[in-house]
Amino acid sequence: MSLLLETDKDNTVTSHLDELTNRMTLVIIFALIFTAIWMNWIDLILSQLLQIMQPCSSECLNLYDPARWSAVRWLSATILGILSSIPIFIHQSYSFAKPGILPSEKRWFLYWSIGGSIGVLSVMAITILLIVPQLFSFGHTSNIDMGFSTKYDAPLMLQFAISLVWAQILIVIAGLAMIIAGITGNLNNKTADWWRLRVHGMLVMLLALSLPDVGGMVVFSIILLSILSVELLSLRWTSSMPINANTKSHVYDSEGAKRNILIADCRCDGGCEPMMNGVELNLNISPFNGLCSSRKERLSLLDEIRVNRVTDVFISGCDGKPLPHLFKSNCHSLSCDVRGLELMQIQSYRTIPQNQLGLDISLAIACQNNPWLVEELPIRLVEVLEKTSRLPKSIVLDSRVSESRWGLQLDPDTAFINIHGYDIKEIINELTPLGVDLKILN
Repeated sequence: MSLLLETDKDNTVTSHLDELTNRMTLVIIFALIFTAIWMNWIDLILSQLLQIMQPCSSECLNLYDPARWSAVRWLSATILGILSSIPIFIHQSYSFAKPGILPSEKRWFLYWSIGGSIGVLSVMAITILLIVPQLFSFGHTSNIDMGFSTKYDAPLMLQFAISLVWAQILIVIAGLAMIIAGITGNLNNKTADWWRLRVHGMLVMLLALSLPDVGGMVVFSIILLSILSVELLSLRWTSSMPINANTKSHVYDSEGAKRNILIADCRCDGGCEPMMNGVELNLNISPFNGLCSSRKERLSLLDEIRVNRVTDVFISGCDGKPLPHLFKSNCHSLSCDVRGLELMQIQSYRTIPQNQLGLDISLAIACQNNPWLVEELPIRLVEVLEKTSRLPKSIVLDSRVSESRWGLQLDPDTAFINIHGYDIKEIINELTPLGVDLKILN
């Protein structure tokens, strides 16, 4: 699936990589600058942290390996430098991704970036100031009870704290990615596998590469616990149905494939009356003011098609031909067909509104033979007419192409059915028992 949004440019992969490289180089430069600045205070910061984590009242911290202490100093300063450059990283990442992502994806990226930053800082503070001191205090008490003379390696204590914080940060970031995806409507039981593959894949890879070599079973247990934690946090959304989950919009076509239908109720910039005012349909309906003229609305429709796995979109106002070619190409990439109901043309046949409001709309939808079966067209028409509170006095069956209907006028108590390309005899046979006057236009 490859989308080229109207806000994006059709550049080569090399140009995108060059832009990404330039932006990330800027982030790295700032991270190095912040690292150099933090090095001026890193000894004071680490000494304060050791005082907080020191489990004994007397002096029990030793330095057994000076080289390791130097590595810890640089590692700590680097981490602080990276954290200080997070706002620059968010800005550069969003600027790079913004032209090529859909509205819900933009919301997810911003919420995840900001929420992840707050989560990372919160986890670091809670772990270093509360959790780690408690763990060391518990271990120290156990050692004293066993009669040991306690001497602790200061760099090793800091490395343990950093490893614990790193694992927690990855879990928080992965969990927030899933939670915010659910809040913004991107995550549901239809898209859950897509999100699991990417989030869990990145989580497992980073944990496996970054955790210290303390034994295979320990690393495996941490990874398994991390995956279960993320799954538990996102369970509410991974088991939920999409926002537009009307089962009546699911139709099986002639090949037995399941099709998900969406009616785009487009007002054509005021040229077409909205469907919502005149009829209630057991189909998913999304209102739009003018898809042909509004790039924002086209992106919103693409977003809905992607999230809800829509396979068929029917544009209410026109036949869909005025829509930009790029939009249709993106719909094709999403395995979605776009067609039109031409309600704006049908409404032009009337100078006085129809008595049975919404009947033309219901009949226009019933006349669609894809994904509905063409053999069942007469039955569908009869079902629509039988559900009306009062049958129309007459029905116009028009087998002509739309260009030949110029000047057609319909009475308020007359229904219109477009039968161009269909077997008119079967339709007449099914409608005749209703006792409605049938007018055939050839």
